[in-house]
Amino acid sequence: MNQRKWLFSVMMMLVVVTLVCTSSIGNWSDVSASAGKPTKTPAKVPVDKDGFDSQGRMVAYFGSPIIDGTIDKAWKKAPKVTPKYVSTDNTSANFKALWDDRALYILAEVKDENLSVESETLHMQDSVEIFLDENHDKTQEYGVDDLHIRINYENTLSVDIGNAEQYYTAAKLTEDGYVIEARIAFEDKPENGKVLGIELQVNDAVELEKVGSINVFDSTGNAWNDTSKFGEILLAGKKKNKVSGLNPYDLMNLVNRTLKMDFTLYKNPSIVMDAIGKVTESALIREKITQNQIDEQYAALEEAISKLEMTDEAANEKYFQPVPDEYRMESDKPGTIQTLHYKTPNVDGGTDDKKLHVYLPNGYDPSDSDKKYNVLYLMHGGGENEDHILGGPNQSKELKKILDNMIANGDLEPLIVVTPTFYGGKNDPALFHEELFNDIVPLVEMEYHTYAKSASLDDLQASREHRAFGGFSMGAVTTWYTFTEGLDYFKYYMPLSGDSWALGSTAGGSKPKETAEHLANVVRESGYTPQDYYIFSATGNKDIAYPNLNPQINAMKELTDVFLYSSDTNKGNFYFIVADGGTHSWYWVNQYIYDILPDLFANED
Repeated sequence: MNQRKWLFSVMMMLVVVTLVCTSSIGNWSDVSASAGKPTKTPAKVPVDKDGFDSQGRMVAYFGSPIIDGTIDKAWKKAPKVTPKYVSTDNTSANFKALWDDRALYILAEVKDENLSVESETLHMQDSVEIFLDENHDKTQEYGVDDLHIRINYENTLSVDIGNAEQYYTAAKLTEDGYVIEARIAFEDKPENGKVLGIELQVNDAVELEKVGSINVFDSTGNAWNDTSKFGEILLAGKKKNKVSGLNPYDLMNLVNRTLKMDFTLYKNPSIVMDAIGKVTESALIREKITQNQIDEQYAALEEAISKLEMTDEAANEKYFQPVPDEYRMESDKPGTIQTLHYKTPNVDGGTDDKKLHVYLPNGYDPSDSDKKYNVLYLMHGGGENEDHILGGPNQSKELKKILDNMIANGDLEPLIVVTPTFYGGKNDPALFHEELFNDIVPLVEMEYHTYAKSASLDDLQASREHRAFGGFSMGAVTTWYTFTEGLDYFKYYMPLSGDSWALGSTAGGSKPKETAEHLANVVRESGYTPQDYYIFSATGNKDIAYPNLNPQINAMKELTDVFLYSSDTNKGNFYFIVADGGTHSWYWVNQYIYDILPDLFANED
């Protein structure tokens, strides 16, 4: 059977799995656990006409609804919540919530007769967004326990922050709008009386534009960037010995992810084909099913996936690996951040006072001039600044924690990371290289122990193999400009979620071949060989940058005299990571940096 026919047959199997689960789970109790005798129902929590308790919180009662887009009877016990903040005349919505021992469940009923998913910008589609702070610690920056997801009315899930494996969603159109159901697996054990941080939002779109939104708690529009803007949800109503309904959702998610795999990349795909077939042939089609049986099927499929062997060609790719949760925690060997100030010419013929931040790894000794450090210059995106990536002195944002942990665990040689800004000065990513070469690099590399012997351009060129430049979004655009202007001074480049604009805005998508040829010609004219520079790029397939960056990368792959595509830095000088589900956010970009950092300076002494 060829690949396409096999995928079709597996899809049909998945349909069977889904139908079995969604038609039967309402009558399933978890027979692997003892239900025990019923106890007296706890008193209900009084709520006002809008569904909030006396402290202004949402209330979620214990129950396990079916997640299929159809509102089943389990939702009847849930208080209906009417959002407080509405900035659209076209749409209305209400929400309900339930919980069980494994997950939080959200129901959104949206009335909107003008639906659109035309925009490539995900929050500008008709959709529901869920923000959750499970530990309810109200940090400004999102932590390991926090999430931000989005589901449009076509049931396309996008994850700005969080692990996609935690979520199962369903959507269904109605006569006057749509319904969204979402299941969010808990990280920690829930119980009566636990309070979580939460925000729920509806995006109202008309054609390509977002025309308004509906929010339950947040009046500022900043919940996407600040968990302290969230409201609260109270878990209540679990009787003694009451058990949760079954959880087939993790297995269904795994089957879905497996179906998306490209099995032409593997030498032994039949091992996974057989495992998926057994899912439909055993546990999920039995009348009396237990959670143990479902979990066994999950484990069997996961084990089969782990045994896949890549072809030699597939092994050439660089694959996305998520940052371990423990790397997003504080390290016991933290680095420090310092700030440097400088002046640089501006577009009016005068000068601007600017600053940048410098990350110094744990153990950096200002008096030890014998120890030299490689330097990564890292640029923010549009609308951000030099404070955004790492923060300033005495701050510890997520990327700093990742750097600290990677260095402490030996994943990465200690290095210096510099975060400047392209705002101010010439105020243009296309011209930032002038400030970079003339002001920033000399300032940083004479202040700290680097491989540059002096600030002269000759000595900066001589130390180019110990210097890298990268950036996100408009910072990636800046990176491509730095590549075309700075090959003499930088050996490593890390453009993340952004294409080259050398031939015009978004030219990587509109003129991919011409853009790739332009980049190649810069190298050809420079006299450098493919072993003299490296480009490590990345984005997500749900990132707004993907439609422009992906065509450019594919065109670059064709120019093999200049760009040698391989995940092995001893064989090639260029690779591209694509994260399934990755959106245009630092949550994903920090993970790309985590994946790429070990390859920077890997071939240097």
